[in-house]
Amino acid sequence: MPPSQRTVLTETVYDLIRRRLVDRDIEPGSKLNIHSLSLDLDVSPTPVREALARLEADGLVVKRSLAGYAAAPLLSSEQLEDLFEMRLLLEPAAASRAATRISEADLARLDELLDGMRRSAGGRSDKRTLNLFVHHDTLFHEQIAASGANALMSDTLRRLHSHTHLYRLHFDGEMAAATCREHERIVEALREAEPDTAAGAMRTHIRRAQDRIGDPRTS
Repeated sequence: MPPSQRTVLTETVYDLIRRRLVDRDIEPGSKLNIHSLSLDLDVSPTPVREALARLEADGLVVKRSLAGYAAAPLLSSEQLEDLFEMRLLLEPAAASRAATRISEADLARLDELLDGMRRSAGGRSDKRTLNLFVHHDTLFHEQIAASGANALMSDTLRRLHSHTHLYRLHFDGEMAAATCREHERIVEALREAEPDTAAGAMRTHIRRAQDRIGDPRTS
């Protein structure tokens, strides 16, 4: 297989396994069998191994000596605290940067994602609906980071957001509706090209998310 085709295949396998981990179709802590995954995805073991190596770098899977790969366990209270601390440092800065660089196409994409979140928040509280909400929520934050045109910041935040599913899947309808309202204020600030307002709206959103969620182990 030519290198370019192999790269595309590995990227596809990476995305498929990552989505299963984020949606918790693969439960935290469960063993990952390369042979079973390759059969399930109808690919050779090589792109699965390469995808798992990338997911290990993202912190979504762990490699254990003589035991292979496993899905990463739930974050501890201390790790969750660290995650929010990093988000509070980086995401307001990303929103501020995006406010002076965001394009109309980026704003349209944010509107589209927000609309998808609203539909999910108003729907059933089953796993599929909640997974869809979380997926749109993740893409919303990643789109803002990408709109700031700082590749290192965007990549760092993408890695951080790999872990947010470990607590956002505890959302209920009320939490989802509050998230949508806060996202609306962020988009308004971005549309008005107000860096300080965008940073403040993002900071408020993250702090409120932390207050709403607390420690998912106790919910």
